[in-house]
Amino acid sequence: WVLRNPKNPYHEGIQLPMGQSHTFSRESEVILYVQIPNKFCYKDTEGHGRMFSGLQNTDSQGRRCLNGLCRNPDGDSRGPYCLVKDEESGKQIKSSCGIPKCIWDVECYADNGVGYRGDANTVSISKEESVPCQSWTADKPHVNPFHPTEYNSKMFGIGKHNSCRNPDPKTAAVPWCYTTNFRVRWGPCVTVKQCDATVDYFQRDL
Repeated sequence: WVLRNPKNPYHEGIQLPMGQSHTFSRESEVILYVQIPNKFCYKDTEGHGRMFSGLQNTDSQGRRCLNGLCRNPDGDSRGPYCLVKDEESGKQIKSSCGIPKCIWDVECYADNGVGYRGDANTVSISKEESVPCQSWTADKPHVNPFHPTEYNSKMFGIGKHNSCRNPDPKTAAVPWCYTTNFRVRWGPCVTVKQCDATVDYFQRDL
């Protein structure tokens, strides 16, 4: 869980592991946010789970990880994995951890879209017209202050792409992008729907 300051939710927060409690020194209003993406599931669009930081320490067959926790630092297409001992050869091998893929914040956006990592990349500039998003690495046709720095990439998913993101939650409450139309600077990505109770948090590969 994460306890967030509603006035500055993405810069002031307390991570609270399951089973632990926290006492405030005075009565406070907070946002209670459950961390499911990259904790209980991984976003396949982020390098097949490069950002996964969950606590699972066994592979999909229940074997104990020899290198600690399930991770995917090299972007293996199978998703988060760990090293286990192969019973036949006795050697250490990579083995998938069977972590499910996230649906929330990939096929839809949660909260105000800061965590959205889907591939939608068109923006509406009128009721009848949509255009491609401008790349986050570009400054034409519009000057872009949100280039893919280390912070912007980790916090907002900004990278060498033109997918919808929300690196400015103080201004926008949905995924958006700069447009490739010089007359319209930016707009919301209306094709990305908000996640709700009808959408599963994640899916497992069969």
